[in-house]
Amino acid sequence: MNKLLKLKQYLSIYDSADYLSATLEETVSVADIYELSLEGHLTISIRLTNQAYAKKVDLAPELELTNSEERFGSVQANEVDEKVHIFNGLYDLAMIGEELFELRKLYQREVEGDSPVLSELSGFYVKHEGCIYKLLDSLPVTKSEESQISKEARLESLLKSKGLTSQSQFDDPLTVFDNLSINEIEQVAELISPFNDIENNSSISLDRHSYQLVLKTTELQRFISQISSPSASDVSEEKPIHPPEKRSYLKLISMFFKQHGFDLAKKGNTTALCTMLDQAGLSLCDNTVRKILREVEDI
Repeated sequence: MNKLLKLKQYLSIYDSADYLSATLEETVSVADIYELSLEGHLTISIRLTNQAYAKKVDLAPELELTNSEERFGSVQANEVDEKVHIFNGLYDLAMIGEELFELRKLYQREVEGDSPVLSELSGFYVKHEGCIYKLLDSLPVTKSEESQISKEARLESLLKSKGLTSQSQFDDPLTVFDNLSINEIEQVAELISPFNDIENNSSISLDRHSYQLVLKTTELQRFISQISSPSASDVSEEKPIHPPEKRSYLKLISMFFKQHGFDLAKKGNTTALCTMLDQAGLSLCDNTVRKILREVEDI
């Protein structure tokens, strides 16, 4: 597998579990893969099996005003611009929206646990070249420059799935429509319509995102290297925090939250805090932040 791995960009989740088991010489299950990803130790990616469209977004915790004081609300994903990006290939999961929910469902299925409740941002998000993108469920259709490239790409993809090309609509238009369903004919008409204008807010529904969950081979090698070569701080014996000392820390955190009007019971707190930590150059996984919030709320 090591020699073959050099030629591969990714492995399936099941193959990744087998590879890690053989390399680490201990059993690594599919559930372990999901759990490691949920804890922030492994980055799972998707291999898109159909063409997807996306918009770049910025993440920021929503600020609310209560009695002239600011407090943090749930994280918002705001579109950066109108440009539609065409996605094919491998992309890392952003772990902030429905993609995180899907992983939690898969993990619970593996361990035969209860089904989770959706508490993440609406939409499916991926990372690409350091930026976050939201995959689109529908494609905006206008005569704007931002829309034109994605319209042409969608038309070519739709016709290609029927063994046709965009040139076919000019060579033999009747044959083109013979191969399409009523819904597909309506999409083609919308995509080539000369009457769409910039003010028109019409859109066409896109196919459900089709993808395979995978682990990039570079990510597998990074993970193996990390746990096989522990740092000096990992090797040194950690001193346990005594309960009184831990309670003091939690009281200090609780005081900070109250001073800033942070509502511990509000939905979206975990994502908001993780975003703030990232912006400060720090990092904690969602589960760790969620555990700390529960402990602070209990004191």
